[in-house]
Amino acid sequence: MALAGAAHAGKFEFRVTGVKRSDMLNIRERVDDQATISQKKILGRIPANSGGVYGSGATLRVGSSRWYEIRYKNVRGWVNGRYLQPVSSDLGSELESNLFCGGTEPFWALKVERNTAELSRPDGPPVRYSVAIREPFQGRKDALALRLVSEAAPAISALVQHKEWCSDGMSDLEYAFEVRIIGLKTGEVPLHGCCSLLR
Repeated sequence: MALAGAAHAGKFEFRVTGVKRSDMLNIRERVDDQATISQKKILGRIPANSGGVYGSGATLRVGSSRWYEIRYKNVRGWVNGRYLQPVSSDLGSELESNLFCGGTEPFWALKVERNTAELSRPDGPPVRYSVAIREPFQGRKDALALRLVSEAAPAISALVQHKEWCSDGMSDLEYAFEVRIIGLKTGEVPLHGCCSLLR
């Protein structure tokens, strides 16, 4: 997937801030316990004042710090959010990104990549969809409407909206986007969950 350039920078594109010029920001493999963060594997390092740091919208509160799941060049991992500054407050480019959404009771997942989507649930095989409509709500930059059509199942609609913070109900992670899916088979209740950006 081509990522947005500087001219289309969004809320989850970051620049490193607050790091000494001679130092670097560590990208950690995991961050689940404040006491052991310094012992977690370092996957990469980001030079001070660097840009091109892309967040997925997934975060984790560890102690008094909020850690962000990011990608820098070809490295994916976690960095302390206190050292990240958004390049923009605009969400436009984020809502053009690929998405991974999920929820619980029962567990389900929706993956949206370009013009296709796949809904997975434990009670049957995944259903593949084409993205027939993908557009922001009138006058809104924080909400996206998706219409997904399939030859194997009824068409469904998904509303993705920026929300700080959405809990998936199954982990300590929080996400920047909430999703509601309607139009499933007769008798099936709408789905509710959270989304992150596939970057």
